[in-house]
Amino acid sequence: MYRQGEKAIQSQDARNSGVLRSWFDRWVWASYANYDKIEKEMVRNKVAEERYRIYDEEIKSIIQQKLSKAEQDKAIYAAEQKKIDPFSLLYHHKKHIGEPAIIVGAGMSLEKLIPLLKDWKGAIFAPESMISTLKYYGHQPEYICLFDAATNAWDLFFKGQNYKGSTLVTHPSVDPKVIECWKGNRIYYLMLHFSKLTEKIKQTNKSLQEIDKEVKSQLLGFDFFENILPLVYKMIGASIMNAGCVINNAVEVANFMGFSPLFLCGVDFGFKNWVHRFPGVKKVKGRWKKDKIGYIEHEENGEKIGDILEGREIIISDNGIPTNDEQAEYKLALMCVYKLDKPQLIDCSDGIITELPKADIKEVVEKNGRGFEDRFRTNEDIIRSANAYFDRR
Repeated sequence: MYRQGEKAIQSQDARNSGVLRSWFDRWVWASYANYDKIEKEMVRNKVAEERYRIYDEEIKSIIQQKLSKAEQDKAIYAAEQKKIDPFSLLYHHKKHIGEPAIIVGAGMSLEKLIPLLKDWKGAIFAPESMISTLKYYGHQPEYICLFDAATNAWDLFFKGQNYKGSTLVTHPSVDPKVIECWKGNRIYYLMLHFSKLTEKIKQTNKSLQEIDKEVKSQLLGFDFFENILPLVYKMIGASIMNAGCVINNAVEVANFMGFSPLFLCGVDFGFKNWVHRFPGVKKVKGRWKKDKIGYIEHEENGEKIGDILEGREIIISDNGIPTNDEQAEYKLALMCVYKLDKPQLIDCSDGIITELPKADIKEVVEKNGRGFEDRFRTNEDIIRSANAYFDRR
């Protein structure tokens, strides 16, 4: 027997706090280790210095002109925008309005897109774990999203591979080896991770010292993410809310860049038919190596079946698909992004997401993402849909 429904055992705030504590040392260490490289790329070079000189002169010229305050403010703002470095996500704000994009996850429903990949003409956003697989099947992603702070990301996903033509989308708190060794285009954003006091602090019968310790524990990272990083890396100038997983962050980034609509494929957040994930493909010593399909260990007729031991409690989602707390929390975070950013998000996956408009990925590729306006929602409809999900949980 498995637990039913998508209600997580812990709150999203509690999970965020736990994630922050477990990764905080790596984030801080990487952010300092990467500073010199990023600062040289964005500030301390002749191209940047010349760009600043040109547009500072333009601003001086604007001030000397006899313009109304409104006209002057508009002209100065436009000149200031030109000073933004292309390495910053801020530079790319709304540069791709109306361009469809696919956001790829690692769920088994990705198999529907795989035979069609070569025919897709638009952009693909993919996590670092999927780039070699997508390349093997015919479409190297335009945007590679690296979010996790793992210190072996370069060796696991990039070393010995050729991803020329792709743009790396990441932040200063990732594996310094990636920042040092990646030679292609890149876009930086700052990771915004709010610390928040939870109800736990209201417990009675605690000494002042115990309360002090609890507050400091819950507010770990407040200064670092909300004050220090934006000050030290002010040349980046754009922040993306930590939304739990790379897919959700990719939605935020793509929407910020103006891509729309956004089609989710392989974003299952669950294990339909007990399949763990789409089998990846990676080049090892010059030869492609395919993973085998793995099945989550589960019970059928009193017997254990499957070869992958899931370390978390299995729950059966609202639409009957096996998942776990972590994946359900990722869905919760996605619905938060949906409500806050209000992207035109269309689901082509086959997992636990039931709240978004649906589309057949085959039709999406055939039409290159165009002509799906009948699935678009107003801001009010998006908020209503997200709130209905929150209420149901």
